[in-house]
Amino acid sequence: MFINGNKMEVPDHVKTIESLLIHLGLQGKIVVVEQNGVILKKEDYSAVVKSTDSIEIVTFVGGG
Repeated sequence: MFINGNKMEVPDHVKTIESLLIHLGLQGKIVVVEQNGVILKKEDYSAVVKSTDSIEIVTFVGGG
């Protein structure tokens, strides 16, 4: 699959957007996820991911 434009192999146990975020260390962080051009709501993070998917993940960083 492609994540933020980079081809990436993920372990077999990564089957959903939620498990992908956990694998990437982003669990509990404020993120916006786009799967194949569609922005997902948090309640849709149970969506299944496939090896052909294009995933974009945007994280927010506070600052001053």
